[in-house]
Amino acid sequence: MSSETIWKPKKFNYELLMQTRKPLSPLKSTDFHPLKPITVTDSIGVKVSHVASKNEKSVQKTSKNNEIKEDFVDPLTAMSIDPLSAIVMETKNEPKKVEKTEEDSVSLEYDDEYEPWSSRKLAILQKYTTNDRLSVTMTSMSKGESRQGMGRQNQSSSISDKLKDRLGQLDDFEEGGMIEMQNLSQQEFIEKMHQLNETLIQSWNSNQKVKALKIAIQCSKLLGDLSVIQFYPSKFVLVTDLLDTFGGLVFDRILSLCNGMTADSIVPEEVPDTAREICVNWLLKIASIRELLPRIFVEASIIHCNDFLQIGETKSVLNRLTNMTCGIGDPLIAVYVRAYLCRMGVRYAPKFKGHLKTNFYDFLVTYKQIHTHPVQNKMAAQKLDMAVYLDHYIPAVEWILSSLAHKAREATMSEVLEKCRKGGNSLMLLNCCISAFNADYVSSRALALCDLINQQKDDIFPKDRVFQTLAKKVIKSDPPEDDRLPLLNDVWKLLMKIHHPKRYIACAEAWSEFAAKNFTKKEVSTILGDIIKHMLPDRAFEQHYSQLTSVVSNVLQNMKNFSDIFSMDKFLPFLDMFHNETKKVEVCKLVASAFNSIPDSTTSDPIVINGLMYICKVMHDSINALSLDDDKKAASDLISGFILKVTFGKDFEQQLSFFVECRASFYGLDSVLATLVHAVNRLSSQVNKIVKGNHTRKTSAFVRACTAYTFITIPSLQDKQLRLLLYMESGQVALTSQCITQSDAIYKSSISLIMDILTVPDKKGGMSHQNLVGFLSTFLSSLLLVPDNPDQGVLYLLRGFLNVISNTEVNLSMYTQCTIYLKILSMLTAYSQNQYIYHITKVDSNDNLYNSDPKFLEEINTLSCTILDQVLGYLSSPRLSPDKQEQKNQSICATNLFEVIIAHSDLKDDKMQRLAAVVWELANRNGFVETKGMVRILDDLKNKGGEYLRLANSLPLQSRA
Repeated sequence: MSSETIWKPKKFNYELLMQTRKPLSPLKSTDFHPLKPITVTDSIGVKVSHVASKNEKSVQKTSKNNEIKEDFVDPLTAMSIDPLSAIVMETKNEPKKVEKTEEDSVSLEYDDEYEPWSSRKLAILQKYTTNDRLSVTMTSMSKGESRQGMGRQNQSSSISDKLKDRLGQLDDFEEGGMIEMQNLSQQEFIEKMHQLNETLIQSWNSNQKVKALKIAIQCSKLLGDLSVIQFYPSKFVLVTDLLDTFGGLVFDRILSLCNGMTADSIVPEEVPDTAREICVNWLLKIASIRELLPRIFVEASIIHCNDFLQIGETKSVLNRLTNMTCGIGDPLIAVYVRAYLCRMGVRYAPKFKGHLKTNFYDFLVTYKQIHTHPVQNKMAAQKLDMAVYLDHYIPAVEWILSSLAHKAREATMSEVLEKCRKGGNSLMLLNCCISAFNADYVSSRALALCDLINQQKDDIFPKDRVFQTLAKKVIKSDPPEDDRLPLLNDVWKLLMKIHHPKRYIACAEAWSEFAAKNFTKKEVSTILGDIIKHMLPDRAFEQHYSQLTSVVSNVLQNMKNFSDIFSMDKFLPFLDMFHNETKKVEVCKLVASAFNSIPDSTTSDPIVINGLMYICKVMHDSINALSLDDDKKAASDLISGFILKVTFGKDFEQQLSFFVECRASFYGLDSVLATLVHAVNRLSSQVNKIVKGNHTRKTSAFVRACTAYTFITIPSLQDKQLRLLLYMESGQVALTSQCITQSDAIYKSSISLIMDILTVPDKKGGMSHQNLVGFLSTFLSSLLLVPDNPDQGVLYLLRGFLNVISNTEVNLSMYTQCTIYLKILSMLTAYSQNQYIYHITKVDSNDNLYNSDPKFLEEINTLSCTILDQVLGYLSSPRLSPDKQEQKNQSICATNLFEVIIAHSDLKDDKMQRLAAVVWELANRNGFVETKGMVRILDDLKNKGGEYLRLANSLPLQSRA
């Protein structure tokens, strides 16, 4: 077949083709978006939204019943917007509501500014922990359960008998044997409480409601145990969660008997007698509890049930339970009981606040008991100092005060604050007041509060804890401008006297944010220097890396000018305190991320550049062979972001020098090196654009230096495929910059690299067929512009590429080889034109060098015939194996060759007509080509007319085998 193979390329007049091409339709502005929903309102006010469509008759009205009829519902356009967007729009359009949660009720009195109990629970459980062993004491239920079973057998007994029976079960319960589980770890105790919660629910669902009540009572008794004070706040959270479950079950049971009522629409007069009787029954059961503490807790848990009996009953019960709390002897237990009553009041009687103030003022009376012998003995037995003991009051007191202060008048908050000041031992109380009151109130009086704190003695509760709380408020709401500097000075005078590193850094962390937010680099640098002074002795910083990181974060979030940040003489020394490599890399990423996050910002400040170079060098040096890919990517992205933000304007030489420095510093990250190559190529293109292709000696030397930079940098990358992409980009930029010799060297290196890539199997990281063909097509298109080196021969780069493709060592299938050969065949047709389709300014391509020289055209024809021979040999090979995929590949390749012949060969020649017919037959012989596709090809040929029509009439259309 090789002796008869001939290729005659078609000649194109590109200028004429461009002139005859149909112009693009002119752009028209419109006020209507085709995807914008249309809203149609019918006569009864029903709105129907749909997406507009030219051919859609989507809404029709019927005159009889005003129904809306749709002719066709397109599933893709049935909704005007997607479901998620619809939800967002509905949320925006609806009036703002406060959602009901498990812990908080809907009310106009308590809105989004109010921090609910549910958001505090996790912090309490995390803070108040213990390593001591705990115990759970529960009553044996065997006797009570037997009587309960007997009661269920006698279904005909009267209601009064049932009530007596159930009260008897409670007596059995309280008089039965005790089961005490001792030596439980904290986790075991938590798991036991969760187990009891599940048991309570199961008992209720199995109609063992008295057993559920027993569990609630006994768990309430656990809150009278102060054997492990450090865990008491967490125990309170766990037990009250169980009580909330119990109270919800009782309430839902009664509500289910009130037909049509909801929790927010209870009308006592309309409550059925059955529901009212059950409600009274539950209240009587709880009233029979002999011990004060469980009676208060359990009755408070079902306090909402009083709404079934009488309007306003819940308020009176709240006041009664508040008065009963005065009978609790221990002040710590009492304050948590009061906190639970306030929780129930906020949840079920949000507009009633009278009990809140009563509870707090009663607490102030009992607060003095902390100095009594019983309390002191408990502290001594558990080896607790007063500060630690008082810390366990804070969750309860803060909750009471926050409920009292929410939307309260300033006079009320001032009154509470004055009561706390006069109450004695008031630092803890001041701390709770500052934490609970709104930020505007605290910030407007921050300087006065600071003086008040300084007047107190700190032998019981540390002042720095109170100042730390004050800092959170003045950060949230700015104090008066004239008060800010005196406030910071007064606070820092105290902090400088604190020698305990943990206490110092906790408070300094909070006030560093206030300083960074309101003051200049001078004050912030002074604070950083003081932190360094306190944390360096005995290497205290090693125990407080998280707080030190928070200080850096505070500075970065509030000081957006990095010139000010890096000009502080204490900032980099502060970072040097991070001796732990992991922590240091973490804080360096924080700095780099903050710099990169500033939108549309660039810098040429040498101070900023040097500082960030140090930061990025730390991140780069932390990467090694064992680093995770995610760590490499994170570091690379941050370093690349920094590099791209450094610009020296039109000082291109300094810009290139910076890139040279970056290459030396960040040599180990492929992604960063690739960014540098892209940046230098862009720099070269900018210079070429400025001079408009008319280079002077200076600019010519500069673009050659840029090309040399990329040529030297690319081989240092480990990723071969990335190197190949960068070679192709750099070669194109070098040609555009008229660096012909350098571009020639780059393309030679590219061809050598292609050889290395093709020797790697696809399964071991090589390029897939689709990616390889796509990339090599782009590579071949750029070769069209490269002029031949007179010392190397005609089309020496293309010949070198062909040698690589045909090398026996490369891992290319015949199908992939032939696909690439067809791309080369198309390119050879472009080579044979009198004038190429595109050029580079002041670069003579082969069309100008050879000027259609016959020897040049003969070389092209020889190469074309050789390539065509290879392809035809593959297509005409017999079916040596039943591999259907290979047969399908042959059909696809034959179809592609036929399309190349149609597009690039001169079909006026009879030999090309016969070649096309042969290839058509090869494409159809295996039966893998779709008949519809072949029909479209024939129709297209017939529409062109002339030699195409003659070819189409000679081609048979075979049905699919």
